[in-house]
Amino acid sequence: MHFESLNLERMGPIKRWLLILASFEAFMLVLRLTTHGMLHAQLCRGHDVLNIQIIMLLCSYVLWKRFNNLLTPPSSTRARDCVRSATLVFFFFAHSAWVYFYISVSDHSWITLFSFICVAIYIHLTVFVVAAICLEKGAELVFPDWHHPIVKSEPFHTLLALVLALMLTLSGLSVTKKIPTIHSVDVLIDDLPLEFSGFSIALLTDIHVGPTVGMGRVDKIVSITNSLKPHAVMIVGDLVDGFREHIGHHVLPLSRLKSKYGTFFVTGNHEYYHGDVNQWIDFFRAKTNMTILRNEARVLGGDLPRPLCFTGVDDIYTEKLRIVGHKMDASKALSQCPDNSVNILLVHQPNAAEKIINLVQKPIHLALSGHTHGGQMYVFWPFAYLKNAYLHGLYTEENTGTQIYVSSGVNYWGPPVKMPDLCEIAFIRLHPKSTS
Repeated sequence: MHFESLNLERMGPIKRWLLILASFEAFMLVLRLTTHGMLHAQLCRGHDVLNIQIIMLLCSYVLWKRFNNLLTPPSSTRARDCVRSATLVFFFFAHSAWVYFYISVSDHSWITLFSFICVAIYIHLTVFVVAAICLEKGAELVFPDWHHPIVKSEPFHTLLALVLALMLTLSGLSVTKKIPTIHSVDVLIDDLPLEFSGFSIALLTDIHVGPTVGMGRVDKIVSITNSLKPHAVMIVGDLVDGFREHIGHHVLPLSRLKSKYGTFFVTGNHEYYHGDVNQWIDFFRAKTNMTILRNEARVLGGDLPRPLCFTGVDDIYTEKLRIVGHKMDASKALSQCPDNSVNILLVHQPNAAEKIINLVQKPIHLALSGHTHGGQMYVFWPFAYLKNAYLHGLYTEENTGTQIYVSSGVNYWGPPVKMPDLCEIAFIRLHPKSTS
């Protein structure tokens, strides 16, 4: 039997690269299925970053062709060379941004910030250019004899895409550079004891200390939170986005958080991406004065007929990782609450909140989540909306009556760009629900 079809020398370059890529993806899939624990988490993360780079290479090829076609003769050679050089520099910084999650960088490094701004422009530009290509091809198919530039001009569409990408990026950048918005939320709970009427929670999610979020930003968040004088502070996952030895010192201002009952923390998916998560947890316990709830509960007012019970669970991502001692277990956490308590669940992902609410026996009166970033950017919003059970704000689950608040997060992930008012600190007050 001859395998001439698999002879790389006889293949064209495109088929050859497709075969290599398919072989690599199959190999990585086998590794993802056969590994577990932190090795699995870091392997998946590295594989995802490589896939992002592959997708970006394809997109860069499309963008390169579009920008090359902007300036054609009689445009000067110098002008065309300038456009090409600027495009290559832009591509370099956009592609290199992902490296900064894995190396130590100084707080507010202009290189990392510029790289992630380029990523934001790149994402918007790619979406708009792809939309323009679809418009052009569709118009050519449906109206072959119509040549109006609004529907068929490639240079016009490319320039329009660039202008929109720059405008949305600069607008979103201004949001992340401002102080976070304070979003006040009143939550009504049946039979809430009068002792807890007005009980306040400062909800911080998705701080994402990492390449572009350093000590200065964390310090501002702490100062704003303290000014609210909450009864308790809840940090619901994705606190860090890097290795402890690289960014640990940027987390230290959290030790200054002040509230009557302290600061409570649960893990998010990003705590499992970089290094050993247990090292991060040990660091948090030793350096930040946080109470870490890992499928655990804390009861306030245990001597009252109806106490308040905070429960926290490991992130749902742990169900895939199979790390010893790490797994989302809401039943275990809730079993530590008295039978008649008001139960508040801290769970990073709203999809996990939905799963827990519909599975556990004990009532959950309020669940606090983050993760979604409220969609973060306009071009991401539809995907975030479809992917998550709850996107942003206060919801009520119909079957159980559980209320769920999903914060859009105090910061961002990756590109420092967000839609207006989505960098938030949620200030939640509990009130008894009137029966009249």
